[in-house]
Amino acid sequence: MEFRHLQHGRRGICIAIAAALLGSFGVAAQPLSPVATDFAAGVASGGSDAGVAVATDQQARPASSSTAPTDLGTVIVTANKRNERLQDVPMAVSALQGQQLERESAVNFADYATRVPGLNVISNGQGWTQLVLRGITSGSGQANSTVGTYIDDAPYGSSTVYAAGGVLTPDIDPDDLQRIEVLRGPQGTLYGSNTLGGLIKFVTTPPDTSIASARVGAGYSSVSRGGSGFDERAMVNLPLVEGKLGLRANAYNRNDPGYIDNSVTGKSEVNGAKVSGARAQLLWTPTDRVSLRLSALAQNLGSDGLANVGVDVDRDTLQPLHGDLQQSRAASTGLFKLQYRLYDASLNADLGWARLISSSTYSTQAMNSNADLTAPYGPILNPAFGLSNGGYSLVNQITLGKFTQELRLQSPETQALEWRAGVFYTREHSNNFQHIASFDATTGAPIALPQLGDIYVGPAIFTEWAVYGDVTWHATSQLSVLVGARYSSDRASYTQTGDGILVGPSQFTTRGSDSPVTYLFNPSYKFSDDMMAYVRVASGFRPGGPNVGVPPGLGAPLTFGPDKLVSYELGFKSTVLERRMTFDVAAFYIDWSQIQLTVNAGGFGFLGNGGKAKSQGLEAAWQFAPVRGLMLSANASWTDPKLAADTQAGLFGYKGDRLPYVPKWNASLGVDYDFPLASGWSGFVGASYRFIGSRASDFRAVPGSRKEVPSYDGIDLRAGVNYANWTIKAYVKNLTDERGITAIAPQTIDPNANPFSAAYVPPRTVGISASVDF
Repeated sequence: MEFRHLQHGRRGICIAIAAALLGSFGVAAQPLSPVATDFAAGVASGGSDAGVAVATDQQARPASSSTAPTDLGTVIVTANKRNERLQDVPMAVSALQGQQLERESAVNFADYATRVPGLNVISNGQGWTQLVLRGITSGSGQANSTVGTYIDDAPYGSSTVYAAGGVLTPDIDPDDLQRIEVLRGPQGTLYGSNTLGGLIKFVTTPPDTSIASARVGAGYSSVSRGGSGFDERAMVNLPLVEGKLGLRANAYNRNDPGYIDNSVTGKSEVNGAKVSGARAQLLWTPTDRVSLRLSALAQNLGSDGLANVGVDVDRDTLQPLHGDLQQSRAASTGLFKLQYRLYDASLNADLGWARLISSSTYSTQAMNSNADLTAPYGPILNPAFGLSNGGYSLVNQITLGKFTQELRLQSPETQALEWRAGVFYTREHSNNFQHIASFDATTGAPIALPQLGDIYVGPAIFTEWAVYGDVTWHATSQLSVLVGARYSSDRASYTQTGDGILVGPSQFTTRGSDSPVTYLFNPSYKFSDDMMAYVRVASGFRPGGPNVGVPPGLGAPLTFGPDKLVSYELGFKSTVLERRMTFDVAAFYIDWSQIQLTVNAGGFGFLGNGGKAKSQGLEAAWQFAPVRGLMLSANASWTDPKLAADTQAGLFGYKGDRLPYVPKWNASLGVDYDFPLASGWSGFVGASYRFIGSRASDFRAVPGSRKEVPSYDGIDLRAGVNYANWTIKAYVKNLTDERGITAIAPQTIDPNANPFSAAYVPPRTVGISASVDF
């Protein structure tokens, strides 16, 4: 979207919007803590290092046909922590541009995951989403993430199993983003732990220190057999000191409509949610060699029903038991609240002989949920207490505070021998409290019973020190060879206190440590500026630590170790037909060992290292602009992840079994067309198709209890018009109203008994929105 320059007389409008934005969500009330992001291309003496790119907001509005490019342009990414052409990065990277996300009304991972080859989501609803790249997952109950998340240069989310790091993936609303980068394959050398499968990187739009601008917008949506939703968004950019100091802030508020009804309470649309958030950034460039960016981010998610995810279905047929989009859950359950906060400062200094980058980050995460446990516990506890209608729920409260500091030096990339060295430190402090509550299942009124179960895991403290470095030898103008390594020293400890009929009394402290090493070997060869082949051998790991819930003397291991993998990748990238077509293809083979899996012994669940897996696959992505205004795109992936050895005792997985929730085939197609209308008007239309293949469900503690989750597809449509500063658009998501299942799980202790719960993709959603730029 092109922004018009603001005249000085309009600046008051921008200042008023800025004041409102900074007052939203309490962001301005908290101090802006320092963070690092690299310097902008063009800000630091023409440097091309990663980080704050000087942006001119050209991504917000779809171009008219008269201004639409005749080629695909140049896509710049920061995957290697420096600004590079996507074509020049010797690994598999996808870049989802902010303009396209805005055009498609994409607001979360589920909206755009299928546009990335090899990326899948295991979703149990908003806020409960596991990201999977290249098939590296142990299932929906995975304790720790295999895909890292960064916001600019700041790592976000837990690195441990003590704060639900495997499922509380930061799903940031992409409003006012430059792009989302998806790095496929392990990133253990440059980015560290929890990047076994790859990395998701949200790249925010930095302040513009030369042009004032603003945007406001609103939208309405309606879900088939569900409710209605609304959203409001606003952005302002102010050059406070021309060319030196700029402020950018944006805020959004969404009411996402629900579509599942609770047959017990009679409440409808119980999975509706409210999402609100804001970002503020201050960019200071005192000289052409130094930049400092301060930023703050906040996002809140709240719902009365998201903790009770899914529709009740039959275990064999997966058909609804109580009717389409119906569940049966006890009263006073389902609450789910999730808060993200991130404060960072990014300092970048060009020293001439090298560039110094400092990144300092502090982030918090808080979750509060109340999930129904009546189905598994009611048949056991109600007879024991003489109750006919007792209900039970798991109240779970998790808090996380995380500080990270990274310092690195990197040489100019024009040197024949290019180098980089860095140090990294992180410290996490988390608390996890779980309480089993009792109440009347119909009314929700509390029932006084003996203490059933309380477990308090905290404080859990995780620290990591790491040093890393890499060297790139530019042997010729065509041949380059990169080698790198990283050494990490991890320490973890936690204290657990528990009591109650179901868990028994306990109080103990456990500690663990490990020192993993990762490496990278990455030669590449350029046949021309627009055609390259590469080989990438890379490793990754997840940290180990003390085992949760295992009292000393049980006989189970008190600690678990890191799991590790090695990936072998061969890729080819090309830009042809005068930059009107791109084609990328990658083939990979991955060895994954010492997999962290949840097993059971003596009635306790704990993590152990056992089993091996391999994943192999092919990924391809294609874009083509045949004529002005028309854009065609497609991607596809074939992924074959399997156990290479039986799982350890207590979990039934056998050599040759597919890893959970990874389809063999994923594919998507897209078409977008911009065209002129009457004088001053232009229009755009687009459509997308996605296919997600069938998947196997989780490994279970009972043999023969895995299910086949059927494949599904979907069609999305969009259209809109531009006039002057206005954009009006309409869209349809899931046109055919497909009931695609994203995850299933038994609702009772017996994994072979009814009912099962199935999480669905949202039904057909129709929406309209309008925005105006100042």
